[in-house]
Amino acid sequence: MLNKIKQFLPGSSRSLHSMHEDLHAMHEDFHAMHEDVFKLCEEVNRLYQRIEMAENGINYQFDARVIPMIESLTSDVDAHDEHMKMFAWENYRQQGESVQEAKERFFRTLPKATGGLRLLQLGCGKLLGEFDALCKEHNINYWINFGTLIGAIRHQGFIPWDDDTDLGIMRDDLDRLKEIVKHDTRYKITLIYDRYVHCRQVRFLYNDENIPCFLDLFIYDWAPSTDNKYAEQQRELRKQMINEMDSNDELSFWQNEPCYSGIKNSLIQAYYDRYIELSKEAGFICEKEQAKAIMWSIDNLDDGKQKQWVYPINDLFPTKSMPFEGNGLEAPNRPETFLWSRYGDIYKLPNDINSHFEHVDHNSLETGLSNQAMKSLLES
Repeated sequence: MLNKIKQFLPGSSRSLHSMHEDLHAMHEDFHAMHEDVFKLCEEVNRLYQRIEMAENGINYQFDARVIPMIESLTSDVDAHDEHMKMFAWENYRQQGESVQEAKERFFRTLPKATGGLRLLQLGCGKLLGEFDALCKEHNINYWINFGTLIGAIRHQGFIPWDDDTDLGIMRDDLDRLKEIVKHDTRYKITLIYDRYVHCRQVRFLYNDENIPCFLDLFIYDWAPSTDNKYAEQQRELRKQMINEMDSNDELSFWQNEPCYSGIKNSLIQAYYDRYIELSKEAGFICEKEQAKAIMWSIDNLDDGKQKQWVYPINDLFPTKSMPFEGNGLEAPNRPETFLWSRYGDIYKLPNDINSHFEHVDHNSLETGLSNQAMKSLLES
């Protein structure tokens, strides 16, 4: 093990004792950084007080050292974090195992969620299996995406702390799916206009309102080119649409109810319809017969994390089956392309392990009608 660790240390011969001293010194440095951060927080506090005084007409001189201090501390903490991860992975890997293999084993053997969260995941897993069967019956293409795709690759199921399910679907396939589900007694598709991120939130779920399971459907369009400049122009078109929406007094009701699904839906939908047509006229998207690529739709959110909006068709099709919670679900032909554009290395230790947004109150699933409905669902 020592020989393995030595490759990450300076060239001169080092003893295990020396390495421990270095690690101890690094930890002391980290604690010192914490003290510096605490002092910096006090300095920033004083800075805010001075700003408030300045706004009240009292003069003061800004200490220009604060910003460089913040930048320097951020760099030091990030470097220390990477050093600790490097030593941790080296100690975790087994003899004859690469660091990458050790990472894969680590994520694969993480324990499943428990309690209400796990009950929700199992319910969503059942809904996924039924959705897959429905799509195959009607020759509709879909694929698992985002966190669900990461879960399939890393965990062969849900990420242990994840409670939502992400799918991709082409616009024409979604239109067909809506028609199929329109008169179905078991399933429904809902549409909510989300003003927080200016998107159309499309979900597939059970008709039974006591079952909180849902699948998020993200829309893609056919595109005539893989050239990213058209994708960037589409993003600009989307910004133009948002600016128009925000300046239209007729949509003021949307501010009071940011997640809207009421009787004025058509006023919001008219913008999406018009800008989809503008996108076609500009040649950013097209019909399937002329397509060479697929593009992230302007219906979806643009949070700046999606580095790539357009993909060659063969990155997606033909889709391939991938195990997920006992189901065989459809995944992109080249899943790494879709994941890298948003997440980078999916085997990095995640930042959201304790802060992942809860889409459903997990505690509420421990008892009551939802608990009974979920158990009945899983037993059926």
